[in-house]
Amino acid sequence: MTDDNMDINSNEINPKDELLDAVAELDDDGDRVIELTDDETGEKFNAIVADVFEMNGKNYVVLIVDYDEEDEDVEYYEIMALVEKDGEVALETLSDKEHDIIDEYYIKLCDELYGDDEESEDE
Repeated sequence: MTDDNMDINSNEINPKDELLDAVAELDDDGDRVIELTDDETGEKFNAIVADVFEMNGKNYVVLIVDYDEEDEDVEYYEIMALVEKDGEVALETLSDKEHDIIDEYYIKLCDELYGDDEESEDE
């Protein structure tokens, strides 16, 4: 993928409410929460929808995943594709290559929209 395909358009973060409502529920705090299942263990856990953005005509969801692992609270973000198939809305896991490209794009998008955290800490 060339840099031309990664041009940032600040209007691209735009929640797709009707799509998200099909896969997420509002919790008591007003956050959209999605229940995920670990493919390897079958364990279910919740993730909070942090952002939704579009790249090259596809919608992506940024999820904040918070779970306990051996008495340690672990929090990270995961990006998944938000897709419609046969009238159903679902989340799809990205391939490693696609994840790297989308993650790089999302980081650039956030830097443009919200600024660099290091710059704001120095002020």
